[in-house]
Amino acid sequence: MTDDTNGVPFEEQYEILEWPPNSKFGHNPTDTVPSQPNTLLGDREGVANFLHRELSTKRLDDMYSMLFLVSKRDNVSPLHHQVVKGRRIIITERPDLHLVWYYDRIFIKPVPSYLFSYSFYKNFILGVETEHELHAAACGFLRTYASLIIHETDFNIAKQTGLLPASIDWETWCRYMKQIAHIKDTQVSRRYHYGELRLTRLNFYSKVFFFHWSYFEVHHQYVEYFARFMGPYLFIFGALTVILAAMQTALTADPNGRYQSAAYGFCTFSIALTVAGLAFFPLLYLLFQVQELFLFLFRRQKPK
Repeated sequence: MTDDTNGVPFEEQYEILEWPPNSKFGHNPTDTVPSQPNTLLGDREGVANFLHRELSTKRLDDMYSMLFLVSKRDNVSPLHHQVVKGRRIIITERPDLHLVWYYDRIFIKPVPSYLFSYSFYKNFILGVETEHELHAAACGFLRTYASLIIHETDFNIAKQTGLLPASIDWETWCRYMKQIAHIKDTQVSRRYHYGELRLTRLNFYSKVFFFHWSYFEVHHQYVEYFARFMGPYLFIFGALTVILAAMQTALTADPNGRYQSAAYGFCTFSIALTVAGLAFFPLLYLLFQVQELFLFLFRRQKPK
C-alpha cells in the first residue's frame, strides 16, 4: 500500500484499469465515469453525487453506536464459506446493504470498475470537497474484499456471480489486493469497523433506537409479514392452554387448595391476552391501510 494513508490505497503500478488511456480528465466533455456512460466527468457535482450514492455508508455510520448488537469485528467469511453456510449471494448496488445477511442470503455489492483506476481514484474520489467521507467509504468497501476473496475458489465464485469483471485474472487480483489488505480501521468508514450485519437485528434495533419502521423491508406482501407472527403466537397460545389445563386438574383434585386464587388471576390474564391477540392482526392490517392511504394522498400524488 502507498505510504500516504490519505492517498490512493494502492500504487499506480498495481491498478487493474488503466483509464483514461489517451486523454486527461475533463479534456473531452464526452468522457464518462468508467462503465457509467450517463455520468459525464465534466459535471463534477454530478460525479460527486453519483459517488456518494454508490459508496456512502452514512446511514450505517449514524447507527454505529448499536452495531455491536448486530455484528462483530472481522467476521467477514470468504465467498466459498458463504456457500458452506447455505447462503445465496445476492447482488446489490446499495452500499448500505453490502454484507447484510438475512437467513439464507447475503447481499454483496460488486466492485465498481472505477475503483480499479488509480487516476480516477486520485482525481475524483480524493478530488472532491468531501473527499474524506468518500475515501473512507471506498477504502472500507475494498477492504471487505480482502476477506471475501482469499482463495482462487473465492475468486472464481466472484466472477461467476458478477462481483468482479470477467476480464480480471487471479494473479492481477492478488497483486491489487495485497495493497488493499493493509488498510486500517482509522482509514475506513465506521460501518466497516464491523463485518457482516444481521438484517433481522438491524430491523429490530432500528425500531428500538431510531424509531424507523425497519432498516430494510424484506416482506412485500401482507401474507408474508403476518406469517412471521404465527410461530410465536401459536407457541404462546399452546403454553397458555397447557397451564390452564394443569390448573384445572389441580382445582379438580383440590378445590380449596392454593391454586384457587392463582387460577382466577391467570384466567383473567389469559382471556385479556387472547382478546388482545385476536385484535392485534386486524388493527395491524388497518394501520397498514391507513399508512398506504397517507402515502397515496400526501406523497405519491405530488407532481414531479
